[in-house]
Amino acid sequence: MKQKALSSNYDYFLKTDTSKYKGEWIAIGKNKIIAHGKDAQKVYQIAKKKVPKTNISLAKAPDEQMLILTG
Repeated sequence: MKQKALSSNYDYFLKTDTSKYKGEWIAIGKNKIIAHGKDAQKVYQIAKKKVPKTNISLAKAPDEQMLILTG
């Protein structure tokens, strides 16, 4: 179950426009952004407090929009 949740979070990150979070850390859980900010540890702690029983993925939003090619 945990692996599926992490994969789901990753898929959400790849498909989501993160341009308003440029250069910030974002915490993702249950296919939504739960918290964001400049300090990864604080972002994670805030997310765990908001949704304590959810698998949280932490990612850094790129400074520029990513180009993802699939085959």
